[in-house]
Amino acid sequence: MTDDAKTLSSGEFSKITGLTVSTVTRLLRQGKLRGEKRNGKWAIYASERHNPVVGTHKTPAQPAIQFDDPPANISTVSAAAYDVETFARMTYLTEKGVRQWLRNGRLSGRSGADGKDLVDAANLDRPELRHLIRN
Repeated sequence: MTDDAKTLSSGEFSKITGLTVSTVTRLLRQGKLRGEKRNGKWAIYASERHNPVVGTHKTPAQPAIQFDDPPANISTVSAAAYDVETFARMTYLTEKGVRQWLRNGRLSGRSGADGKDLVDAANLDRPELRHLIRN
């Protein structure tokens, strides 16, 4: 089967390329990626993963959030980690979403000495997550 015969969903294409699903959809609507609607869903030609627009399209860098004083509920175990509540306030994720992303491996973290989930601060510097940071 050739790459033009094989198609991917927006989610599959997103995982392969590292673009968000909304970016993939926008590029399809703009005609920058080749695909077609099938039963109301996008079918993207697998060969499009080599499209130059995929490699050049970057999420604009956003500055990391700076606190004058660290929030009171940052874990004292490590200054390089935030508790789930604080990380959720710093991003557009809910607390439930943060916990799901930790379980799924989309965020790195660990359990603190008190058994609560901690999210590594390094997640805020990851290019694929920068769009989630609140300004």
